[in-house]
Amino acid sequence: MLKYTSLKEKDLEYLTFILRNGMVTAKQLMLKFQEPNIHRVYRRLRKLEDKKFIKHERIAHKVGVYLGTIDARNLTNVNVTVPTKASIYTMQHDLLLTDLVLFYEFQAKNQGIEFKYRTEREIRHSVIGEGDNQSKLKAYNAKRDRIPDAVFFFKSAEGKVTTTWVELELNKKERKRYDEKFKFFDELLSSERLEDQPYSYDQVIYFADDVKIHKVINEAKQRFVNANKISVRKIPSVILEERWEEVMPNGSIDGSAGGSETD
Repeated sequence: MLKYTSLKEKDLEYLTFILRNGMVTAKQLMLKFQEPNIHRVYRRLRKLEDKKFIKHERIAHKVGVYLGTIDARNLTNVNVTVPTKASIYTMQHDLLLTDLVLFYEFQAKNQGIEFKYRTEREIRHSVIGEGDNQSKLKAYNAKRDRIPDAVFFFKSAEGKVTTTWVELELNKKERKRYDEKFKFFDELLSSERLEDQPYSYDQVIYFADDVKIHKVINEAKQRFVNANKISVRKIPSVILEERWEEVMPNGSIDGSAGGSETD
C-alpha cells in the first residue's frame, strides 16, 4: 500500500499502462494484469474514473475505451502525450497496437525471451518536447513520418537485443508515400543511429491484413539496399479471433470466474 494516498500500487500500474498506450479496453487490462475476472477490472476503473485519473468513452455506440488524463500523467510522471478524444480510426489503431504488445509480451514470456517496448506516445513526447499545443502540433506534423507506431525490443537468452521499428498499416497509402518512407528506412537501417532518432534499428516490421498493402510494401522495398530488413506480416489471428488462451503464459483466461479479493 502507498503511504499518504488511497491509491494502491496496482492503481498506478493500471494508469501507467493506459497512459503509455493511449487508450485501452477493460479486456486488455484483464489480459495484461491477468486479473481473475472482468469485474475486478471494472471496479478499479470506476475508482480511477471517480478520481478523474481516467475517462471512459464509447466509440460508435459499441467499443468502450479508457483514456488517461493530465492529472494521471502528473501523478505517475509517465512522459507521454495524452489524447483528448478518441475517434474510430485512432481507437482501432491504438487498440490493435496494444493487442500486438500483449501478444509479443505473452509469446516472449512463453519462449523465455525478454520483451520491452516503447509506444508512439512516449517517443512523440521525447521528440516534440514542451511548449504550447500549437507549437507541439507543428513539431509533430514535421516529424510524424520519422516517429514509429511502436518500438519492440527482443532480448535473446544470449543477451542480443533486436530493436524493431513497428508500423501498423490499416489503410493502403499511395506508392509515392512508401517510396519516401523506405528511402528513410534505408538510411535508418544503414546507420548506427540517426541524429533525430532515439535508437538504432535492426529491422522494420509492418503489420497489415490487406493483401494490397502487403503487395505494395514488398514491391516498394525492393529498390533499397536494406530490403531484407523490412518485412510485412499479417496481424496474428490470435488477436483478431480473440484466442488469447493460446498465448497466455498460464494457458488460459477466465473472464467470469471469481477470485480472492486483494484490492
